[in-house]
Amino acid sequence: MNIACGIEYDGTDFRGFQRQAVNHGPTVQGALESAISRVSDGAFSVVNGAGRTDAGVHASGQVITFSTQLQREPAVWLRALNAVLPNTVAVRWVRVMPERFHARFSAVSRSYRYTIWNDLAPSALHARYSYHCSKAVDVDLMNQACQALLGEKDFGAFGHSPNVSNPLKPGPHSCVRMMLEARCTRPEANELIYCDFTANAFLTGQVRRMVGTLLLVGQKRLCLEEFFEIVQRAEKTHPGSAAPSHGLCLVRVDYPEKFGVNER
Repeated sequence: MNIACGIEYDGTDFRGFQRQAVNHGPTVQGALESAISRVSDGAFSVVNGAGRTDAGVHASGQVITFSTQLQREPAVWLRALNAVLPNTVAVRWVRVMPERFHARFSAVSRSYRYTIWNDLAPSALHARYSYHCSKAVDVDLMNQACQALLGEKDFGAFGHSPNVSNPLKPGPHSCVRMMLEARCTRPEANELIYCDFTANAFLTGQVRRMVGTLLLVGQKRLCLEEFFEIVQRAEKTHPGSAAPSHGLCLVRVDYPEKFGVNER
């Protein structure tokens, strides 16, 4: 059986999604594989995730797949896995999928949201899931700058290919991605700013550095023309730094309609 699951997690205490050496700290993939092993007596393949979120990054819409010879109903998997997972990881749904479905390679787009708490005083209730920025921010300017991010282009100014550290893929590594959505909004009379991005795929660190650079525009420390030039030049040497990881969340992964995953 090829099993797909929708996963939600608080990434605060994890060293990212992808499994690492034990002495590097806990990972989401490690927690999932440990839980699946417990409820299946080890009869499963490795877990594959749609997105390899970094240390401290959260997810409300991560998708994983794994294969197993055990014949169980989705509802049984759902109850069993949530019974043994830590309370910082939750399985939201389970489906039996065709063998050709793969959480990562079948995905057509991923969507991330970066949340900023923009107020002079911090918020205890939002602290784990948003970045506190006490300075005044012009969100309209940030949203205007987002127009430069749309379409297919080289995003080398904001990140690097995840294959850079893979010895099995020596390169060259492309930084070209298709950005389908990029916008910054602030609900009326609200301290929260939402930066939403959807692309066919993202570079490592891309969203966080885009947000850090957009904040310079919103604080009027970088004009729109300078931001457009940074995007066009696609060089990492610019004043924008990466925003902290705890404000970032993987909110959705979309797949071709034939798989029915988006109809949950």
